[in-house]
Amino acid sequence: MSARRLAGRLLAVTLVVAALLFLFRTITRNADQLRAFDWSVDPGLLLLSLAAHVLVLAWGVVVWHRILVHTTHQRIGLLGLERISFLSSIARYIPGKIWQFVAAAQLAGRAGIAPAAILTSLALQLGFTLLAAAVVSIATVPLPDAWPMGRAATVVLATGAAVLLSHPTVIRFALGVLPRALHQDVIAWTGAWRESVVLLTLSIVSWLLYGGAFHLFVSSLVELPGSALLPLTGVNALSFLAGYLVFIAPAGLGARELAMTALLAPIVPSYVAAVVAILARLWTIAAELVGAAIVLVLGREKTGATD
Repeated sequence: MSARRLAGRLLAVTLVVAALLFLFRTITRNADQLRAFDWSVDPGLLLLSLAAHVLVLAWGVVVWHRILVHTTHQRIGLLGLERISFLSSIARYIPGKIWQFVAAAQLAGRAGIAPAAILTSLALQLGFTLLAAAVVSIATVPLPDAWPMGRAATVVLATGAAVLLSHPTVIRFALGVLPRALHQDVIAWTGAWRESVVLLTLSIVSWLLYGGAFHLFVSSLVELPGSALLPLTGVNALSFLAGYLVFIAPAGLGARELAMTALLAPIVPSYVAAVVAILARLWTIAAELVGAAIVLVLGREKTGATD
């Protein structure tokens, strides 16, 4: 291992440990308040939120399928893509953001799909996901309405910027960077601007659905006001965005939890927010594992039926 790579991994570990220690200190320093807090744990609602989370992840693969089919102009099985997505998601916890791409490309090769097509479509999906997360965050995150132009005008501006960044010229430029970053070939994007806007819209829908699942999850732990749905949608989207922008943190570990703790502060006490943020990570891992188990079972059943 090169000295540069070793230093990067040590820095990633340091940041993750520091973030988790901060959360742990927040929790332990308020241990008495946590014990006295009126938790309202609802196992049934928790299981419902987990099922909703799995469905949201599966819906994300439907969006990816549209991108991949448009990229390759071939018919590709949706179940196979679900399998690739859920199994490769485990690689997100390796430091760096490229390993999920690498794992997906390897799984795709075994399924007879060109790795370049997988990498291209995943990169495009990630781009639309991040743009959509930014738009949804600005529209719904629970921050004081001290926007320079007002929240409504800011949302319009952010949406316009996202649409402009979805222009085919911008997409082709971004894809041109990937071969140097991933040391893999990619496929040129030939989609029209209208298709890009459709994909951006579908990605926004994904975050709204994800916000609903997250609302169910938080509601299964604490009492929430009826108006909490949209703010929690923004908390979830912006926390993801913050975690992803901290490139060296595997799956945004630590950074996502810190952001979520801060963003939940207007809704629940900070010490409760820290617990919820940590449990939200476990909730996400559980949804990924459940989804992986489901696609593996379905894949075996399909194989058995064709034998």
